[in-house]
Amino acid sequence: MILSYYIGLKYLLSVFWSFLAIFFLILLVDGSDQVVSMSSQGHSFIVGLKNAVIRSPLHAVETLPLIIMLGSLTCFLSLTRSNELIITRSSGRSAIRILFFPLVITVMIGILGTTIGNPLVSISIKSSEKLLEELGIKQRSFLSVSTDGIWLREADKYKQIVVQSNRTNASGSELFDLTLFEFDGEDNLKKRIYAKKGSIRNNFWKLKNVSMWEYAPEKKIISDFQYKEFSELSISTNLSQDQILNSFSDPRSINFWEIPDFIKKLEISGFSATRHKLFYQNELSRPLFLVAMMLIGATFAMRYTKFNQAGLLILTSVLVGFILFSLERIAITLGEAQQIPILLAAYGPPTIGILVSMGLLLHLEDG
Repeated sequence: MILSYYIGLKYLLSVFWSFLAIFFLILLVDGSDQVVSMSSQGHSFIVGLKNAVIRSPLHAVETLPLIIMLGSLTCFLSLTRSNELIITRSSGRSAIRILFFPLVITVMIGILGTTIGNPLVSISIKSSEKLLEELGIKQRSFLSVSTDGIWLREADKYKQIVVQSNRTNASGSELFDLTLFEFDGEDNLKKRIYAKKGSIRNNFWKLKNVSMWEYAPEKKIISDFQYKEFSELSISTNLSQDQILNSFSDPRSINFWEIPDFIKKLEISGFSATRHKLFYQNELSRPLFLVAMMLIGATFAMRYTKFNQAGLLILTSVLVGFILFSLERIAITLGEAQQIPILLAAYGPPTIGILVSMGLLLHLEDG
């Protein structure tokens, strides 16, 4: 048991040093990029550094698989070079027993990355977007989804239009049971328009079965609002269908614990929630993917006991890890396109990585 604790502690320290190395590399690269970007737009380099620090949790969580693999490689290569691994194997311990505590630690890191790291990423993305909006670099979001349906907002110097719709089709090209509120530059209500159906075509809202209440106090008969009905009505807009579809929150900016509720709101509104469902399942599968990356590093590092080619083994390990990571990206792309089931896209790559690594490990070390 003491030996298992020792290996577990050594692995944890290796992961920690790998994390520090990758983290500072991220700060260096992203910080330089942010400083150049901010300076080109007339802002102080301090603002660029601030944004880089704000965004650092996002990059740290995204590079967790690399951190785990490098930590595994470093740990087991170190144990091999010092002959500790050889002595441990000679005492009758199998490779699976040696890897038990590192596996447990990796699973715990994966769980923490999902349950705590994801909310931190969500906060960092929102804080970065808020900073960019305050600096005028990024346009403020004009769409939100709530239990009341979909809300859109567009504004210019002279007026502001707020659109509320109960639901839409999956492509976002048509809205149903929508209400438009038009305000003047001083936020006074000018018009309220209700339509059974509406769509955006060529910079115009094309509304059907329309009821309109228009504020006209100078024509007051019974009230300050005039009521009109139209079979069709066109209203100019700066929005487009692509803007509506692309304006949904990046799944990474939504707290992990709030994603199920957001998915329900999307589905009630009529939008496809495939992207967010896949992201949620991918977050749940994070511990499995980290285990696969850890096993890849351990398998090749432990082979160093028989072949004195550390450099080649490290290169091969990194290459196999990159292939697995690429496979995961491809699976996610296919899942978002609904070409393969969501569960297969989320759990397929890590399962393949674990099975292949375990097979190699058992064959080469215990076979």
